[in-house]
Amino acid sequence: MSNSMDDVAAQAKAFFIIGSNTTEQHPVFGTMLRRAVKFRGAKLVVADPRRIDITDFATLHLRQKPGTDIALVNGLMHIILEKGWEDKIFIEERCENFDEFKATLMNYPPEKVSETTGVPVEQLYEAAQIIAENKPTAVIWAMGITQ
Repeated sequence: MSNSMDDVAAQAKAFFIIGSNTTEQHPVFGTMLRRAVKFRGAKLVVADPRRIDITDFATLHLRQKPGTDIALVNGLMHIILEKGWEDKIFIEERCENFDEFKATLMNYPPEKVSETTGVPVEQLYEAAQIIAENKPTAVIWAMGITQ
């Protein structure tokens, strides 16, 4: 994470957790996230093949096949671009070589990603919309995605 736990839990309108069993690995932060969902109405998308404790609070639980995290994330970004939900000003001002990045993401259409990950196309669109439209969104990951 690149922000403090307090800032994330208090300010994010949505959370996308992938590769992290947050309530087991970081119980204090897990409690903060649960409270943000329960009391502030923050949206929570959890991408994990397993049912973990935090999924009880999830707006959406994506159960991708093990080993398909990259396809899932690239597919979500593809949808965000396809729908025009990206932050165009941020991209214009702060990103280099974005056209090349975008070209790579076009290799991850929702139907192909669904086939690869096992996540239904409808859930891919729902997750992308939650992530894109609830700003700021915090992306929370741990060893499950970095190993």
